Amino acid sequence: MAERESQAEQAPARLHRLPPGRHGLPREFVVRNQRDRLAAGTIAAISEKGYRETTIGQIAAAAGVSRRTFYVYFRTKEECFLTTFDQVAAHLREACEEAAAAETDWPRRVAAKLAAGLAVFAANPMLARFTLVVPPRAGGQVATHYRVALERALAGLTEGMPAPPAVQPPSQAVQHSLVGGMVSLIVGKLEAGEGERVEELLPELVELFLSPFVGRAMAGRVATSR
Repeated sequence: MAERESQAEQAPARLHRLPPGRHGLPREFVVRNQRDRLAAGTIAAISEKGYRETTIGQIAAAAGVSRRTFYVYFRTKEECFLTTFDQVAAHLREACEEAAAAETDWPRRVAAKLAAGLAVFAANPMLARFTLVVPPRAGGQVATHYRVALERALAGLTEGMPAPPAVQPPSQAVQHSLVGGMVSLIVGKLEAGEGERVEELLPELVELFLSPFVGRAMAGRVATSR
């Protein structure tokens, strides 16, 4: 019995299938439901096993749909991953923009966006692994897509930044290294099994990112004011 429970805990999260046959649901609902299931199954299976190790059959099983249904929506595992990744990225951008909407000061907007992103990851560490841990290890188009997403994340953080001399932005190379450093800190938490505690990193991430732009003193004040 204990062995069965252990196996259940280690298995990818599964979703219940739609009722078979003529369930009377509008086609639009079925399509949306199956796409949502496939997205959730993709995140569950790949975040646990890794991109290369996960099969389409495992994604379909985690989603609670058939392999045939998988191929209705996606031609390949890569296409499925990239589509799901883009959905997650869009959700993160929306959460960050919403959190920053009330802030008029750029450094505090940065802090609000970082706080929102960490909150999403803390609520679902599996999502964080799917987004930050899996893609660089997958290589190929998946890793390239990930690097583009980091570029967009940097653009989102620097959006609305005041012109010099109010802010003295570092070089693009330094800015990219700052994003890489923040991701590395988050991944460290995830790999230590502390995904639910990533929000503890907020002061460190805020100070790390803002210091080259506004100086350590101001960055520290913003970091400790949240």
